[in-house]
Amino acid sequence: MAFQHPIEYDQASPVVRAVYDDIMATRKADSVEETNTRVLRGYIDGCNSGDLDELLAVLDADVVHYFLPSNLRPITGVQHLAKWFRKFKQSLNPVWSIDRLVAQGDEVVIEWSCIWTPPSTELRLMQRGSEWYVLRDARIVEIRSYFIYDAESSTELPSFPYASRGYLQLPGRPSGA
Repeated sequence: MAFQHPIEYDQASPVVRAVYDDIMATRKADSVEETNTRVLRGYIDGCNSGDLDELLAVLDADVVHYFLPSNLRPITGVQHLAKWFRKFKQSLNPVWSIDRLVAQGDEVVIEWSCIWTPPSTELRLMQRGSEWYVLRDARIVEIRSYFIYDAESSTELPSFPYASRGYLQLPGRPSGA
């Protein structure tokens, strides 16, 4: 398969080439769902590290990321989205976790948790949401992100047993909360 990425293979960083090579080597043996699950996990790893190469390795050149909150406009293009997540990591210190993942064909849906710090505070908050991904040729081409944004309090389902079901928890939170 020809290298179909916004950066030519021979010009790509060693990290981008290694991630791409790993995905393509296992793609033949894996189902579409297994490949797309690996791509999604690589994407979340890139969001956690803020590493541009990790993000560039899994995003399509024409990726579009849509957000439910009206104050966040869609982000279009691999460079814009990768740099946005690098800035997000640097400014809000998020820790992302995939809590649940369902894959079917070229679509993957995740339920996620994210511990983050609002600007100009020391407060660590929990945000939870879901995202719907569309993939093509082991690249993310579309992300639809569903969550509520609140910079003053955590956003979670009231009374849901997150801890007992193994979801990411805020440090110091009682295990039953």
